[in-house]
Amino acid sequence: MRIRRYLAAVMALALGALLFQGALAAPAGELKLPVREQPVAAGFSDFYAIRADGMLIAWGEPEFGGDGKNPSFEQARELMPNAAAVYTSGRGATFAVDKEGGLYGINTGTDRFTPVLQRITADPDDPMKPVKMMDGVSMVSVGGYHTLIVRRNGELWTQGWGCFGAPWLEKTDKSYYEKIMDNVIWAQATGRGGLAVTAENELWGWGLDASGQDNKPQKLADNVLEASWNVLIRDGGWQGMVEMTEGWRWMYDSQSGKIEMKRAPELDGAARVSSSGAVITRGGGLYFFDGSGSGLDGVYRQVMDMVGYADRGERTSLVIRFGGVLWSLTEQEDGSLKEERLGAGFYGGEPGDKQGLDNFKTVNRYRAGQFADVKAGDWFADNVKSAYELGLMKGNSPTTFAPNSTITVAEAVTVAARVRDIYWGEGTGFTAKAGELWYQPYVDYAIANGMMNEVLADFDRPATRAELARWLHAALAGEATQPETQDVRFTDVTEAHRDYAGIMSLARAGIMGGKGDGIFDPEAPVLRSEAAAMLSRAAQPALRLGAGN
Repeated sequence: MRIRRYLAAVMALALGALLFQGALAAPAGELKLPVREQPVAAGFSDFYAIRADGMLIAWGEPEFGGDGKNPSFEQARELMPNAAAVYTSGRGATFAVDKEGGLYGINTGTDRFTPVLQRITADPDDPMKPVKMMDGVSMVSVGGYHTLIVRRNGELWTQGWGCFGAPWLEKTDKSYYEKIMDNVIWAQATGRGGLAVTAENELWGWGLDASGQDNKPQKLADNVLEASWNVLIRDGGWQGMVEMTEGWRWMYDSQSGKIEMKRAPELDGAARVSSSGAVITRGGGLYFFDGSGSGLDGVYRQVMDMVGYADRGERTSLVIRFGGVLWSLTEQEDGSLKEERLGAGFYGGEPGDKQGLDNFKTVNRYRAGQFADVKAGDWFADNVKSAYELGLMKGNSPTTFAPNSTITVAEAVTVAARVRDIYWGEGTGFTAKAGELWYQPYVDYAIANGMMNEVLADFDRPATRAELARWLHAALAGEATQPETQDVRFTDVTEAHRDYAGIMSLARAGIMGGKGDGIFDPEAPVLRSEAAAMLSRAAQPALRLGAGN
């Protein structure tokens, strides 16, 4: 359930501005916003990430300031424990928020170049040492010359210099802390001014018009959950058990003050958006903005899947994929992105990595002749045996497997949910409550874990090959489908296909095959023998296509 539904029952009582005296004390009274998690930040050539144990680390060379050591990723410096979020301007200013909402400034010894960090007393011998600034913080958004701070009681503060954070203060103060609004749950700094979403899901903006001088916060749109400089996530309502979101492109005309909006269906199901131009969907799709168009003509394109967190840097972006694995994406001269796996054990994964293929254990005994319709020479015999032994599939009766029968949507969601639960070592009890359909716990689990972001009308119809690929791909962390060694192409599955990423990932990993002559047949129903093959190959790499078997 999103924050706004919780906030509807809470009264906003934020009162007055607080004086800045060192670190500001936590305010009383209140919205009770959570501390938002943001465990990666990518600057110009400096980078930050939070490990699974809560330790914030840094590597690379800040454009301004720094301590002169400029360590590599392998020699990354440990900055502070108990971290929940990190943000950087890409211009030498970095902020971290701990799990209790404490806000810290990093690289604070260079006031000349980092006005967003003014009024902080730095350690003269160690400018990278975090310095406490404020308590009771939910999130931060940092620009080149100002910062927006959303406090847990809903107060929105700006800190900065000149006309950037609060344009109407340009003539009265060159550097400041100023409370702008109350009742705010989300904010993003723009080049000059910013955007804020209130608990009523109203989008407000300031510093957007041509003059900027007197442009205080003004209401721009309704029904908004999160927003950045060119994309909105809007409330799409509820459909069955799933809360829907809609992606919208938008543009503000600084001369006329008018807003133009255009649906961006590629971003439907978006879970979060950042000012860096990164959007992550509920199922883990990472989208970057392609600015080749003008106005509302640009589009967002998917660049990676299985992503939990991301921050887009000026040249190199950082990504934490499902399972807590950190990757970098570096833009090449031809516009492509070079992917590099940096390491595991980051925020979102468990210390010690309890997830993994080793979690698949034999739980059932498979006897010779277990199923009368599965012969030793059948191509799927080993797959059926493995799927049965691992507890992923059963027969359709004690003595038959029905390899040429189809599986239903409910059955496909069920087996994919089992794979994810075992892979992650969660031990979920899939027991239907009184009055529930037998598959309801599996559907609820799939929705809660981002495997499904839509409600299907019919769970009894045959599942398609593309659907099972979609749910199985979402069930496995990115590491479980590595390495992708197969050189596979299908004439009937192009990049325009909804499930292109999932199908190709499973095919290249040898988990799913085609039907010959370059055909995948994505809309064909899945046979039980095919499902057994996919599940067993996912769990046991020795059975995968191209593994020498």
